[in-house]
Amino acid sequence: MRSSVPSLLAMAVVAAVGQTTSGQIKTVQVTNTVVHHTAVMTVTHTVVAGPGLPTNADVVVVGKVVEIEPGVVEVAPFKGARPEQMVKYKVANVKIDDPLVGAGGITRVRVGIPTEGSPVAGGRMTATVTVAATVTRIGDGPSVPGGIGLTAGLEGCFQLAKHPNADFYVLQGYPVRKTDPGFAKEVDRLKRYGRAMSDPVAALKAKDLGDRFETAQLILARYRTPRGSNMREPVPDEENKLIVALLKELPWLPPGGNRVRDGKLVPHREVLWYAVNPGEFGFQRPTPPKRQPGDPPVDFAKLMDEASAKFLAENGDKIKLKRFVEK
Repeated sequence: MRSSVPSLLAMAVVAAVGQTTSGQIKTVQVTNTVVHHTAVMTVTHTVVAGPGLPTNADVVVVGKVVEIEPGVVEVAPFKGARPEQMVKYKVANVKIDDPLVGAGGITRVRVGIPTEGSPVAGGRMTATVTVAATVTRIGDGPSVPGGIGLTAGLEGCFQLAKHPNADFYVLQGYPVRKTDPGFAKEVDRLKRYGRAMSDPVAALKAKDLGDRFETAQLILARYRTPRGSNMREPVPDEENKLIVALLKELPWLPPGGNRVRDGKLVPHREVLWYAVNPGEFGFQRPTPPKRQPGDPPVDFAKLMDEASAKFLAENGDKIKLKRFVEK
């Protein structure tokens, strides 16, 4: 497992959006103090972010921490880890009130939290440990102190991934607390995600274009996220056809060019185009025409609209999407 400051940034962005839970795209400033091996670093970024998708999560639940198990569990973060790389965890027991994704038939789940000073965070998280994090929501309230921790009595929504070498799960982002103003909206959003993943064909056949567009985003985000290996398999035929049909239906950019309306992405092809990795199927970006002095700027969006539409018309039946396989 390699250390990754971008992974750490992604973690903090999840924290930022998890705190607002409005379902809207926001500009956030993220400052992290991190420990990487023996070095201490401060990393600050300003990013545009939307609500995080649980693409790395195996389980998403609404529940309550009912117990923190006594003692500490020491686990290897990956196969072949050296003794000094072992990670110490406190383990919380979460009683499940609402199994949103992947938790059918169970009533409790164990969640491991790395103790302070652990060399890595375990699971699918970065090998850099966040020891302090501040998220400034620009134009949207005060800074939010970070730090992942679970205490008995905490109620909220938890996104979890199975630890590769232990009989518990690890957090994928900060829990959304039941007391957060946008909690109900976030739960509703994750329920839609769960429905889309449990029956993607039905969700891709929704009457509303916006619903189909959101479903395609959810599915493609999940499918292009490695699930513990680099192995891939073909996406089921009907799903594949419906996604390609949606690509053909959408304009490259929304009318007027405004990608966001009321805090949500307006359906358009550009968002999904790069998610399907069209170069894998032979698509080549158009070459802008040579400009002469005094010529207007090249409208690259128009070029991409025409090129992608032509490619879909000629090769749509040849596009066979793939998804990462769970290891």
